[in-house]
Amino acid sequence: MKDYLKAILSGLLLAFAFPKFNLEFFAWFALVPLLFAIYSVNARRALALGFVAGLVFYFITLSWVINTLVNYGNIHTVVSWLILTLLVAYLSLYMGLFSYIVNRFSKSHPVNIFLLAPVTWTALEFLRSTHSIYGFSWQGLGYSQFQSLPVIQMASITGVYGITALIVVVNAGLFVLLHPAFGKYPAWRNYRKRVAVATLLFLLLCVGYGKWTLSQAPVFGTPPIRVGLIQGNIPQQMKWDPAYRNEVLGRYRNLTLEAAVFKPDLMVWPEAVTPFFFGRDFAGTHYVLDTVRQMQIPIVLGSPALKETEQEHAVSKSEPLRLTNSAYFLSGHGVQLGRYDKIHLVPFGEFVPFRSILFFIDKMVANIGDFERGEEATVFQLDDHKFAVSICFEIIFPDLVRQPVKQGAGYLVNITNDAWFGRSAASYQHMSMVALRAVENRVPIVRAANTGISGSVDAYGRIVDATEIFEEDWIIARIYPQTSEPGFYSTYGDIFSYLCLALVPLFAFMGSRSRPPDTFGWV
Repeated sequence: MKDYLKAILSGLLLAFAFPKFNLEFFAWFALVPLLFAIYSVNARRALALGFVAGLVFYFITLSWVINTLVNYGNIHTVVSWLILTLLVAYLSLYMGLFSYIVNRFSKSHPVNIFLLAPVTWTALEFLRSTHSIYGFSWQGLGYSQFQSLPVIQMASITGVYGITALIVVVNAGLFVLLHPAFGKYPAWRNYRKRVAVATLLFLLLCVGYGKWTLSQAPVFGTPPIRVGLIQGNIPQQMKWDPAYRNEVLGRYRNLTLEAAVFKPDLMVWPEAVTPFFFGRDFAGTHYVLDTVRQMQIPIVLGSPALKETEQEHAVSKSEPLRLTNSAYFLSGHGVQLGRYDKIHLVPFGEFVPFRSILFFIDKMVANIGDFERGEEATVFQLDDHKFAVSICFEIIFPDLVRQPVKQGAGYLVNITNDAWFGRSAASYQHMSMVALRAVENRVPIVRAANTGISGSVDAYGRIVDATEIFEEDWIIARIYPQTSEPGFYSTYGDIFSYLCLALVPLFAFMGSRSRPPDTFGWV
């Protein structure tokens, strides 16, 4: 029973490290109770203990899923809890597998634990986050440190997964230093000293690099790009109701014209801001284009789109509609300069996964069919700078976001509709991931969200502007696009994570050949 209480404690500490609790320092020792719990049990029990820790962590931090499914997806409460339970159980399996591997292959040796724990956790987090359709990067351990600027700067080399690895290194080091079993044998006392030195060295090097990077941040002498971010605060139940169509458009028009007085270089509306198919609905499209021409400022806006609108022939009524969640880039004269179609769709929000099994569930965007995935990252040109757009939770996928930066994008635009989340922690969790994308790619990011959080993040992860949620608002963000060549992570991607993947079997093999601690008094 004590072991399960330790696992539960780890789950609680991990949850407190993330928004909205924001006790990020908890992450640096949150795994220590779990490591104590799995140290002397068999591998099966270790898997169960890790699974329990995951259940506690994910049920707390993903509890907003219930609000989303019940209030906006019109899914019965019982079914919503079933969906959340399945999601939490799936994610918790990774923490269970981490506990199993560390227990099974460390042979209770302090060095094996210290080496195996960081690479195993990082590799598993990377694997669950990168699937092109079902990947889910939410609540990766490194995101807990989004406010610790010196810590997160190394993400420009390793991605967010390097932050994750550093946190687990510190947790494993503390475990080795604190566990009384490692003080029994003279030889192991030396191991503890070496682990202590290695832990401190890793931490100092990473934080030192971060502080040095921040001190070298350039002082820009050129004028910034000024971007107007419009937050209309349209409740989800109004968004697709035809009775509110004019109110939705009127609110965005009025806010936009207010912001246009300050003559920004670019205006940004959120995801799916138009309650119609832009370019297909004549009256609605004309209204939007009239607003753009009146302010004479280029704009990025989100809208559902029909792929057939780009074809000359009419769509047959017998053919299924091919829908995309898209971002349009229009000139100040209302001319379409480009379009980006969302690549990574939201399960249950934009399509229903495993529809043959989950036939009783419809997706949350009512009165509209399943969306199709876009095919490529699109880079737009505005004056002397290139930029790219990500839509909604695409911003949580490091490899997806880095692709347009590798192609020369100097800044990024994220449009989203977080009304689904209500007043939960999810909007704040979402924003924390924006900060890591900015650091990884060393580019500023501007974000327009229907109900918030809208704002901007500089290339070093500082959240410069941020609105309150569920308020009508607009911001003129000032950003300095990246003009140098893409950095290491943008260019080469997840080399660090692949290295961790390769090291897991190597360290597991080394650990499996170790002798138990009671064989000769040491290994």
